[in-house]
Amino acid sequence: MFKKNILFFAALIFVFTGAVSSPALAEKDVEGSKDHPMVSRFEGSVIKAYEFFSYDRLKLATGMEEGEAEKTAFEGEVTRIVYKGPEGRSSLEIYRNYQMALKDAGFEILQECIDDHQKCMKFAHFQIDGFKYGEKAGMGKDARYLFAKLDDSKGDILVSVHTALGGGPTPYTLLQVVEEKPMDTGKVQVDIDAEAMAEDIAEKGSVRVYGIHFDTDKATIKEKSESTLAEIAALVKQKPDFRLGVVGHTDAVGGMEYNMNLSRKRAQAVVDFLSSEHGISEDRLTPHGVGPLAPVASNEDEDGRARNRRVELVKMLEQ
Repeated sequence: MFKKNILFFAALIFVFTGAVSSPALAEKDVEGSKDHPMVSRFEGSVIKAYEFFSYDRLKLATGMEEGEAEKTAFEGEVTRIVYKGPEGRSSLEIYRNYQMALKDAGFEILQECIDDHQKCMKFAHFQIDGFKYGEKAGMGKDARYLFAKLDDSKGDILVSVHTALGGGPTPYTLLQVVEEKPMDTGKVQVDIDAEAMAEDIAEKGSVRVYGIHFDTDKATIKEKSESTLAEIAALVKQKPDFRLGVVGHTDAVGGMEYNMNLSRKRAQAVVDFLSSEHGISEDRLTPHGVGPLAPVASNEDEDGRARNRRVELVKMLEQ
């Protein structure tokens, strides 16, 4: 989780209140900061605040519901940068440059706010995991906001860009990037292996599997799932009498019919992978999809929804 960073907080207040700093400081990037390797600064900008975490959780504004920003949490490599732009450049010009560059790089723009300053400010003015920023944001003007995503088999990349004039002629930009990826598990390893799955099945008749990952809203298995799928293959080979139901589960976001179809397709994708890559007979694996009908947690928050998105292996009795 984000730790409160007093210097970063102070810099953000500086940004959105349009506070005055010395010319010498304004020309230098914050010590230890750097541009994101994929998303650069607007030419002539300087870094006024910077945070980087190799793995963290960040909530981004992904939509608007009843006049308030909807927040969605993402986990992975997190970069947050506040840029002070060159005077004489409008927030719209900076916004359009980011918008076009992201589209050219293959990102899909999922949320935009351009002409309504107060609405655009709401996308930036909320609490992120106990770290509050932008309390003076309303003092700026000409706010613009976008949220974009790049699908990647190794982990999606999420980008939010908020740019505004900081109470004067100087534009400021808050760039936030989350690169979804597995944690570095060298310190603590809690993998589910074939033996652990066999024990769960013997005790409860089924086992929940969370190590199988799919592209968002698709049945495409991500590469990082392969070690878990290899353990499932090992389980089936070690237990020649096992016939397993492969059951796909989703959260409750979206329509019922859509989620039922998606869960079935994902279960089928698992069966197809085990058959094609590990030689498991499809006669021993039966795909099913139950969508959001068997939750193990509340769908009211992202933690609960993440627990509900899973694959379960259920031991089937011989017919």
